[in-house]
Amino acid sequence: MPDAKKPLLGIRILELGPYVALPMTGRILASMGAEVIKVETNKVLDEMNFIPAWSRGGGQPEFQRAKKRITIDVRTVGGLEVFKELVKVSDVFMTNFRRNILDRWGIDFPELRRVRPDIILMWQTGLGGIGPYYTYKSYGILVQHMGGVSLMSGEEGEPPATINSSYSDYHTGVFQPVAIMGALMRRRLTGQPATMESSIFKSGAVTAGPAVLDYQSTGRMPPRIGNRDPFAAPHGVYRCQGDDRWCAIAVQTDDQWLAFCQAVGSPDWCTEDAFASIESRLANQDRLDELVGKWTADKTAEEVMAGLQEVGVSACLVSQGKDLYEGEHLKSRDFFRTTPFYLADRDRPAWEWESGEGIASATPPKMSESPLDFGHYSNVGGDNDYVFKEILGMSQKEMDRLTENQSLF
Repeated sequence: MPDAKKPLLGIRILELGPYVALPMTGRILASMGAEVIKVETNKVLDEMNFIPAWSRGGGQPEFQRAKKRITIDVRTVGGLEVFKELVKVSDVFMTNFRRNILDRWGIDFPELRRVRPDIILMWQTGLGGIGPYYTYKSYGILVQHMGGVSLMSGEEGEPPATINSSYSDYHTGVFQPVAIMGALMRRRLTGQPATMESSIFKSGAVTAGPAVLDYQSTGRMPPRIGNRDPFAAPHGVYRCQGDDRWCAIAVQTDDQWLAFCQAVGSPDWCTEDAFASIESRLANQDRLDELVGKWTADKTAEEVMAGLQEVGVSACLVSQGKDLYEGEHLKSRDFFRTTPFYLADRDRPAWEWESGEGIASATPPKMSESPLDFGHYSNVGGDNDYVFKEILGMSQKEMDRLTENQSLF
């Protein structure tokens, strides 16, 4: 497909900030054809460069792919001047640094608006830019507690549980591209710029919406029910043959229950009064789970899944990374692709890091007429020549001078 059909072709986005949500936003926009310029410095590297621990840097293509990655230390006089020149030729600036930090560096929003009056500003915060908590520093795992997610996670009678990931960051990383595209459309129609604030806390709280509605209407607090469901039994993940292999099973209707009983060989317990209706099965879930678990224990997760699906019962293996990578469905969609990466080393600048080869996932949507780029992965500072010379028109002599005084470092 020709480049002209890329939805964000011709849009330039300046990205300044570390971690998950902001880089994920930039990667999505870059896959849609925007020229996303990622501003970093070797003096203070993003900690995400060092994940995962067993292959430092192998996780970065998921967040930085398809971007132009440059090094500017905006805290230096020379670096600040270069950064402002980039602002002049950019459509969007997005950051997750606090405004007192941006002000200290001389790039707070009023100053950027002075430099480029119609620029679109996206400010990603932890808990919001106004309100009683606006000065608090926040991370995604903590926001699970604040946003109500952990209160609904875990087993009955146990303390609240967290997901071992920055849960709300990934929601934020999807919400922000939508907001930016909306602001770009508004500017095209009206000529007006936009300043937007996006909160990781609110991105998490919105996923607790049903629990809030339930409390408003009934006064109930959300129970912790593990893998169970108030309208299905059996409902859970059941251990299968092999190391840490499981299959998820959900039986919602009486017809599905009869089909399930047929699939498991119609043992005597299937005809007990304790399991005759959805109400009785819900009331006797502990014993039901034990019986189902005995049936799955000597079968592979694939066998359980295939056998139950064949009779119309919802079932799926709990995928490990190997299952996803080797699965025929994702292969048919060209989902995992080969990418370079760089083995991050805290004791050396990025240009000395060793290169390697790994895999990364493609952008999930597929559009009939608008290609979504997988994109090349550059190292930190790997696109300095292109951005500084071709976009800003700097000479090699000027670049050398600014590199020597560590403005471009």
